[in-house]
Amino acid sequence: MKKTALILVILMSFTILLCADPVAYLMQTKGSVLLYRSDRTVKFKNGELLYNKDEIITGVRSYAAVKYADGAATVKVFPNSILRLNSTKQNKQLNKSVLLDIGGVYSSIVNRIKGEYEVESPNTVASVKGTSFLMRYNADKITYVTVLEGEVMVKNKISGKSVLVKQGMTATSGEDGSVTLEETTPDDLSEEDLEQIDSAAEEALRTIRIQIINENGTVKYIDITY
Repeated sequence: MKKTALILVILMSFTILLCADPVAYLMQTKGSVLLYRSDRTVKFKNGELLYNKDEIITGVRSYAAVKYADGAATVKVFPNSILRLNSTKQNKQLNKSVLLDIGGVYSSIVNRIKGEYEVESPNTVASVKGTSFLMRYNADKITYVTVLEGEVMVKNKISGKSVLVKQGMTATSGEDGSVTLEETTPDDLSEEDLEQIDSAAEEALRTIRIQIINENGTVKYIDITY
């Protein structure tokens, strides 16, 4: 009974969030994390609502965990990364897009999600429906997509070439338009990558405070423990 009530509270909070225009919220942050909105730094705390075009910058040994308002996707922003939210609402569904300028991001997506989910680097787009995967984009302008569960369609934006990346495989996409596919090796996932991925699941077990803004502009908070 308590579990059912908790689920109802979560669903209601997500509905309120969608009505108030935010697209996601910060589940957890650690270390040096900056939040930019309209080219201005925003002071924040866990549970902070995130809006379209918000930019998250993480420093050394820092991270940010983001949950989309419809509950369909959780995003872990790795250290030394720059990420922007670029989502749209269509037919009461939230099409979710993450723009990775540099660094790494881990995505965990609920099966049969409503709306689309994409992670995009300057030269690559990864589209999914129900999976978990890691995308990295480095200073050499190379994108790596490692699939841990499910399948991901990886497309190079320069050449238009696409490959279907399945569990246990890693795709490499370059500025020359090339897309290659190989089995994932230990070199593709560093110890730091694995630590960040493992901790992503732990973030969902914590109590978070969600900020709710109604039509009158009144701010309220809902505490949710998973």
